[in-house]
Amino acid sequence: MSSAVIFPAQPENILKGLGKLWTSLGQEEKEQGKPTVLRACAMTLIVATDEPDAGFTASQTISELMHSHPARGIVLAVSAEAEKSLQARVLAQCWKPFGKAQQICCEQIEITARPQSWPHVGPTLIGLTVADLPVIFWCRHKGALSQAATSDEQAGLEAVTDLATKVVIDTRGMPAADATSLLERWQARGRVIADLEWTRLTPWREPLAHVFDVCDIKLADFHSIDIEYTDDRPSMAALYMGGWLSLYGAKVSFRRAAGYLPGVHRVTLRSDSKTIDFARTGLDSAVLRSAGGRECTYNFGEPAVTALMTEELALMGVDPAFNGAFGRVRGLLPDTP
Repeated sequence: MSSAVIFPAQPENILKGLGKLWTSLGQEEKEQGKPTVLRACAMTLIVATDEPDAGFTASQTISELMHSHPARGIVLAVSAEAEKSLQARVLAQCWKPFGKAQQICCEQIEITARPQSWPHVGPTLIGLTVADLPVIFWCRHKGALSQAATSDEQAGLEAVTDLATKVVIDTRGMPAADATSLLERWQARGRVIADLEWTRLTPWREPLAHVFDVCDIKLADFHSIDIEYTDDRPSMAALYMGGWLSLYGAKVSFRRAAGYLPGVHRVTLRSDSKTIDFARTGLDSAVLRSAGGRECTYNFGEPAVTALMTEELALMGVDPAFNGAFGRVRGLLPDTP
C-alpha cells in the first residue's frame, strides 16, 4: 500500500502521509474485527543512490532487509530525470511470518531528487529519522563517493553522513588508494564505517579463524602471507585480507591469478614448519588445506548484497576486526604505476 506523490517533500508532509497510511491500515483492522497489523521499527535505514533505475533496486533490497531488521526505510534516489526537485511517496512493507495471521509492517519512504537538490537533503532527512534509534546510512551514490565528486555532491554526502550512527559503503570497483583515503577521512571524523568488501571476506575468515581455534598453531607463528587476487590490481578485499592476517607483522605479498570470481582467489600462510592454503576451486567452492594434511571443502559463492547488508546491520557499533585490518591497509597499498 502506498500514497500519492508528496510535493513539496517536506518532513511534515511526509510524516502526515505516513499517518494517513497507518490510519488506513488501522481501518482494515477494524473491519476485520481483530488486530492484524504489527508496526515494527528498530532503526532508520537511509539508502542514497544515483543508479539509473531511480532507486528501484535499493527499494527492493530494503524491503527484503526489513524481514530481519525492521526499520523505517528511506530511499533517496538522485536522478537528472526526476520530474520535480524533491518529491516523495510513502508505503508500508508488510509480510506474514510463517504460520501467523498477523502482518508485520514497516514504513518506507521513497524520495526522488534532482542533482541540484542533493546538497540540501539534510534538513528533510533530519525530520524523518526515528527518535532514539540508530540511523544507518548505506551510500550507493557512486558520484558522491568518487574522487571526482563535485562540491555539491560532497556537500550532500556530508549532510547525510552527519546524521548516521553507522555508514556503509561498497568499495568494490573503486581504486584502492581512493577508497582508503575516503575511509581514513571518515574515521578521522569519528564515524563508524563498514565496507561490504570486508563483509565479503566472512566465508574466508571464519574457516581460517577456526583453524587457529582448534589446532595447535598460532597466527603469530606465520612469517609470510601470499594472497592471489583476480582483479587488475589488489582490490580492497585483498588488502583487507592482508591487513587482517598481518596482525603480528608477517610479510604480505600479492599476486594476480586467473580465477572464478572478483576479489580474493587464494590465501597461503607460511611458517618455518607449517603451511596453510585456502583456495577457491570453483564458482561456489573452496578447499582449505591446513597443517598436518587436513583438508576441508567449503561451499560459498558470491554473496548477495542483501546477505551482506543483513550481516552489517547486525552490528551497530564499531567492528574491532575491521578497524584492525583497515589500519594496516595503507602500508599494503601497491605503488601507483
